[in-house]
Amino acid sequence: MAEAGRDTSRRRVARAMTDARAVNGAAMRWTPGPDELRLPDCEAEPVSSNTRQLFVIVESVGTLRQHWRGRRDVFVGGDLFVYWHRGRPPVSPDVLVAFGVASRHHGSYVVWEEGKPPDFVLEVVSPSSGERDEKEKPAIYAEMGVPEYFWYDPKGELEPALAGFELCGCEYRPLPEATLPGGVVGIRSKVLGLSLCIKPSGADLFDCALRWYDPAAAEFLPTRDEWARGMHEAEARAEQEAKQRRAAEARVAELEAALRLRASPL
Repeated sequence: MAEAGRDTSRRRVARAMTDARAVNGAAMRWTPGPDELRLPDCEAEPVSSNTRQLFVIVESVGTLRQHWRGRRDVFVGGDLFVYWHRGRPPVSPDVLVAFGVASRHHGSYVVWEEGKPPDFVLEVVSPSSGERDEKEKPAIYAEMGVPEYFWYDPKGELEPALAGFELCGCEYRPLPEATLPGGVVGIRSKVLGLSLCIKPSGADLFDCALRWYDPAAAEFLPTRDEWARGMHEAEARAEQEAKQRRAAEARVAELEAALRLRASPL
């Protein structure tokens, strides 16, 4: 009964999410397919993550979503099932990006319903997943046809701690490193048009060391906290300018009143 209720609820949400709007010149399919609604979207037993790994995943997903906030045909997701073969279990990337896929809430990512695999996958290594992220998952992503695969080890136990690979034929080959502004070494994703690097974090315990750099804009993408601070500062500046404008308008009104008083006959 609970499963039937859950399925009914999902279908109700799916109908509510149906949207016939044209996006970037092409109509996007916003309704989840039947297999996305039917297939499990979580493990039977919860899988734990440490705070360092979780924070990097949340920051990366948030930063990339903010970067493509004006695009309705770019899906950025994290820690969700990717069903890629009907006879094999799903894989769960920490971060994924798929172009040409509707930006909506996904219960899971079903390759045969979306019509393509993700274009980019990032795995944030934990002590329990290190060997699988380094050895097993690349083979799965290569067979799936994911063009680029990156890993990042926050603890630095893998060598290198950050690595990127592009799919050449049936196997992954390393992407070259390049020096970014500030002397940090990064790896450019050809698919995303962005570079990923390990940037020294600040004094805050939760400052994220994994940062995204936009070569076209010649700047690092802001983190969620930096974006929020920027918005707050912009609002504060706008409020101060409005206050100054009101004060100036009041002063002009006072001067005009004084001039009218002087000009009036006694």
